Amino acid sequence: MNPLHPRRQHRVSHLLASLLVGALPLLAIIPTLIWQEKQDLRRQAEQQVTQAQIQLDEILDQAQLASRAILPLAGSRCEDAEQELRRQATIVPFVRSTALLRDDAIYCTSLSGPIPDPKPYSTPFVAGVLRLLPGNRTTPDVPVLHFRLRGEHGDALSAVDGRYLQLALQDASDEGPVYLIVGTRWLGPHKTGEGKPPHPTQIQAQRQSARYPYSVSTGYALPAGHWVLWQHHAALLLVVAALSLLAGATLYALLGRPASPTEELLRALDNEEFEGFLQPIVRPRQAGWQGAEVLMRWRHPREGLIRPDLFIPRAEESGMIVPMTRSMMNRLLRQLAALRLPDGFHLGLNISRAHLDDPRFYSDCESWQRALAGCGATLTLELTEREIIAITPEVEALFRQLHALGITIALDDFGTGHSSLVYLHQLAVDGLKIDQSFVAGIGSDGLSAHIVDSVAELAAKLGLDTVAEGVETAEQFDYLCQLGVGWLQGYYIAKPMPLNAFIRRLRAGDTWDGYETLSF
Repeated sequence: MNPLHPRRQHRVSHLLASLLVGALPLLAIIPTLIWQEKQDLRRQAEQQVTQAQIQLDEILDQAQLASRAILPLAGSRCEDAEQELRRQATIVPFVRSTALLRDDAIYCTSLSGPIPDPKPYSTPFVAGVLRLLPGNRTTPDVPVLHFRLRGEHGDALSAVDGRYLQLALQDASDEGPVYLIVGTRWLGPHKTGEGKPPHPTQIQAQRQSARYPYSVSTGYALPAGHWVLWQHHAALLLVVAALSLLAGATLYALLGRPASPTEELLRALDNEEFEGFLQPIVRPRQAGWQGAEVLMRWRHPREGLIRPDLFIPRAEESGMIVPMTRSMMNRLLRQLAALRLPDGFHLGLNISRAHLDDPRFYSDCESWQRALAGCGATLTLELTEREIIAITPEVEALFRQLHALGITIALDDFGTGHSSLVYLHQLAVDGLKIDQSFVAGIGSDGLSAHIVDSVAELAAKLGLDTVAEGVETAEQFDYLCQLGVGWLQGYYIAKPMPLNAFIRRLRAGDTWDGYETLSF
């Protein structure tokens, strides 16, 4: 399979990533909504206790008004004060009864007049002002709140009916009941008790009156998160869930789609998957390898070794061929650095129009030539003709500069490209490479043999070297040697091989014996 046109692939990691992306909006918004609900409940609780405190202060203001009215009578005889006590209990709102105290004992009330045997009260007043009772002798089941004012000769007392207080608390209550707390006793909308008010404490609000010694409190039980979300934010959650599903599905589709050819080449370049294979080149009647052509191969992590015809054209179209060549050559020459190559050895490298357009190409060639010089070899650039190359002054100057470095230039696949004769006329080239399609016809196709003869004759007249590629039989080899072709390359001599195999065979002397196959 061509890795530049892969099938759509889905992996478990794609599914997990898509599920995570799909869940993120919900994971982000659900805690936020629950937190917002808590804040709303806290604000609601604060509003409830504030409203209750305002109403209770107004009720106690009336009790204070009645107590102030009767305070001058404290210490006087009940017969003199009884009428005013009844009057205040009648005209002052919320006040059920009034009374006078002497030595902390009630001796006169608006309900029964004088008390024959007054006794000190057993329930203390909070801050000497308020006390909350669950009832009294007259109404044992009705709570009562006493408000006391102290005087020089005695105290004045106003009793507020607890039912008024409960109505105020009920009016302030919303989702949760509000409680009046006086000392250790509390009063709720429907009941009273001792100790802590029986409200939930997950969300709680309490407010102390600034004018009287009491406080009000309320509390909420935090409802189940799913109930809160569904009751208050169902529409929002459905929208977010739909968007999350869409985001996850979109990511799953994007992750599974094949990478574009250029993206795949970039990935392979970053992972150094392009490597140079070397195919030896020999000279007739000379033993050993006299040169080699560097052929790019792609060692794909899944597909294995990829044929060059499946990726080189795309690399040239996209301009990726330049960094791919640079990476491959730099790694190859680092491995060749410790090797001593035979005298006169040249290393051929295919270049295209994209290389000539790259501003770094000259410095790359300079670096490669210097590295090869350390091995006793030189660089040969083989100009491919798959794309038309404009012969500009800049290109001509580049060729002159490359020649000045000692680099030779040959036309690859001569006779099959766009304008080989134009290149011969305008560019300073050193050799021609006879295309393997013509070499393959030797012995079976008379026209191919005539073309090979003509190219060899043309090269000889122009003083150019010739290289024949695709030599696969002894007959082809003998014919090209008799024709005077200077360099031969093909499977008959050696197949392209990884650099390690090339070095191993070169060191072992397992190379070409130029005399064994000649039949003339």
